[in-house]
Amino acid sequence: MIESHVHLAYAPRGAGLLYAVMWFAQRGDVYGWYVGMRDGVDECSYFMLPANPDGRADVLYRSLEDDVRGRWVALSRHGRGEPEDSPVPEALRPELSRLQQQFISGWLFFQGDPGTEDEARALNARGLPARHVNIQSGRIGKLSMGPVTWRYDSPGTGTETLARLARLWPLDERVPG
Repeated sequence: MIESHVHLAYAPRGAGLLYAVMWFAQRGDVYGWYVGMRDGVDECSYFMLPANPDGRADVLYRSLEDDVRGRWVALSRHGRGEPEDSPVPEALRPELSRLQQQFISGWLFFQGDPGTEDEARALNARGLPARHVNIQSGRIGKLSMGPVTWRYDSPGTGTETLARLARLWPLDERVPG
């Protein structure tokens, strides 16, 4: 069974959830899912970072419709490629979908989904913002609380993959490091 790494960033005095990302490595390639803000609008996407042992220019493949089986696009510092089929091997797709669902059910809630009113009220009662995508109120205590941004990294999560991903993702938030 594959175990994933998790990283979240949260701005308690303003934007709320900046981004949440989960990933795992398989034969040097990295597969995962993220959600965050892009030009003020929530964006969710599966992604794949191919192995890059020789230091070539990085490429990020991301789903266009938050669908592991749908169309994907390649992003690099040189621009965006044409839509293409998913680069995720067929055998890994169910596991990637399972890990994404596990991540969401364990950490996040989407405003307007059935039964989320209590979660939003719990955040607001603590003086925290509730937006379209949120960290579950019971998980707030797991975050490392910095002066501006609160963060969570699952144990053993290094910064290299997150830094590679954030250099190319289309989200507004940049990752330090």
